[in-house]
Amino acid sequence: MLPGLLVITGDQAFAGNPGLCVDGRSELGGVCNVDGGHKGGLARRSAMLVPVLMAATMLLVAGILLVSYRSFKLEELSRRDLERGGCGQWKLESFHPLELDADEICGVGEESLIGSGGTGRVYRLELKGRGGVVAVKRLWKGNAARVMAADMAILGKVRHRNILKLHACLSLGELHFIVYEYMPRGNLHQALRREAKGSGRPELDWPRRCRIAHGAAKGLMYLHHDCTPAIIHRDIKSTNILLDEDYEAKIADFGIAKVAEDSSDSEFSCFAGTHGYLAPGEPCSISRSDAMDSISISSPTDLISWSTFAELAYSLKVTEKTDVYSFGVVLLELVTGRSPIDPRFGEGRDIVSWLAGKLAAERLDEVLDPRVAATAREREDMVKVLRIAVLCTAKLPAGRPTMRDVVKMLTDAGAGPCSPRGQPPARICSGNR
Repeated sequence: MLPGLLVITGDQAFAGNPGLCVDGRSELGGVCNVDGGHKGGLARRSAMLVPVLMAATMLLVAGILLVSYRSFKLEELSRRDLERGGCGQWKLESFHPLELDADEICGVGEESLIGSGGTGRVYRLELKGRGGVVAVKRLWKGNAARVMAADMAILGKVRHRNILKLHACLSLGELHFIVYEYMPRGNLHQALRREAKGSGRPELDWPRRCRIAHGAAKGLMYLHHDCTPAIIHRDIKSTNILLDEDYEAKIADFGIAKVAEDSSDSEFSCFAGTHGYLAPGEPCSISRSDAMDSISISSPTDLISWSTFAELAYSLKVTEKTDVYSFGVVLLELVTGRSPIDPRFGEGRDIVSWLAGKLAAERLDEVLDPRVAATAREREDMVKVLRIAVLCTAKLPAGRPTMRDVVKMLTDAGAGPCSPRGQPPARICSGNR
């Protein structure tokens, strides 16, 4: 109550309001009881409400923590129960001489995680007592049995220095593990984007890139020409080319690979692979669910809509030339340093169509990776590999070389860079711009 109102209206105007206070005093001159009345009631209610709200919040937090903890413990107990079954209950398939302990493999911790992909999580495991390091892949639930069966059917039989070595497969209930040789340099996609320590230059100079191209080509040539029946990988890409300590290339991930004698299968004749590495063909009829089971997205920039995917689903019979096209895209990555799909190419364009535009405009200087094209000799060698990549990514399968041809061209690039099966564009074969 403002004292000025008493001056204007007089004390009698506020008579009959015993609870009215002015500067701590009533109109009758008594001192107001500030601890009583509605103020005191509000204070008491507030004092009671705060602890109640705090208690409710604490109970809610405690409940959430309890549920999370119990869920975590149940998962851990379930996993341990499976593991306690002992090695006798594990189904173990071994393919290379290596003493393995099932409990040691299945007990690999998250601190050893080195990667995660479409088929599972990969861990680095240093074997106790026996020395050596292996890579352990714990497969995702759902398609684990199919992925393991594919690897066992192919990697369990092939032997080549440029094919990733499969040591063993283990399974028990819903737990599935695959043990591979360990590749300390990671995959080609990662290595192309790393810099050498302390130099600021790319980790992969041109000689190393050539070594990787030769190794991967030899691995594919072995699958296509030395295996009976031939094996078609169907998902050749830079993330599936792994590198050992000496940058020797190893082809990996045979989850959707097929042998040529099965090429009549409807699944085999339809779309599978990774956006950006797919060879062109004719549209086919494929359901959305089946399509999404076979598509592989290697990075967030590769995400495509269903309408775009419908244009990428093909019924053209898959042959070895499908792998040749994908390998040609890998060669373009090595020469240009660019990803197969890049927003800078423009909407709906990949590295092959981008390259065609640059060559049509005779702008070869914008194609070669400037980080490694430092000398005239390196530029000359890069153009030779570019010629081979152009052949490999020909639109029609008949215009693409075989992998045997590709290995020969890469080995003897200076003497005969053009394929006997056809000439690349004249501006590429006629000279080095």
